[in-house]
Amino acid sequence: MADNYTPRYAFVIDPRRCIDCRACLVACRAEWETPLGQTRIWVRDSGVLGEFPNLERQFIPFQCQHCENPWCVEACPTGATFQREDGLVLIDEEACIGCGFCVEACPYHVRFINSETGKADKCSGCFTRVDRGELPACVATCIGGARMFGDINDPESEVSKAIRGRRVHRLITDQVDTGPMVFYLEEPLNPATVMPTPVSQPSAEAFWQKAAIPFVKAAIALAFAGQMGAFIMQLIKGEREFDEM
Repeated sequence: MADNYTPRYAFVIDPRRCIDCRACLVACRAEWETPLGQTRIWVRDSGVLGEFPNLERQFIPFQCQHCENPWCVEACPTGATFQREDGLVLIDEEACIGCGFCVEACPYHVRFINSETGKADKCSGCFTRVDRGELPACVATCIGGARMFGDINDPESEVSKAIRGRRVHRLITDQVDTGPMVFYLEEPLNPATVMPTPVSQPSAEAFWQKAAIPFVKAAIALAFAGQMGAFIMQLIKGEREFDEM
């Protein structure tokens, strides 16, 4: 490949191979020290399907979709949420103010405010491992091979080979296509049964985020504009007094 080649990372999920062992969840928590009661990835139980004796049960891995057109990036007021050239959507904790705008903007409900750091959190595709040439922790730990990861632009990658000649689909919510880069094999899934429950914010917190913060920002901007106006007027007055001397 050319020296300036940039991969486009994607996940491929084969629900038929998931046995709900939850090793991926444990590996993710160990890798990123996610607080108890919160998680970056999920495995959804579809329940018992079909009629006796033709019964089946399906377990569906789920996570951040690392969209091609991520709404969370547009919603972030500080630029803390950004997208790398390889497609991974990440969060800069130092720049994050914990406003929660990205949490509300995500149509997949995969974002949350970390209860320990107060910052936005989600699956990062284990970018630190990927940058070392390793697989994300959840993929490396999946004993059934239900989770796969790789460069979708490379025809020889595991993900490209996995989808070649197969029926694949992506989770599109409410007819909104953000270009999710998680591909599910075989039968389409109902997003409503796969996605986690939306995070509800207390009314006081919602008011602070939706009203107080924008008001404070506007007030600061007006104050700055006023100071600049006064400074300019003082300069003009000084020039006039100089000319009258």
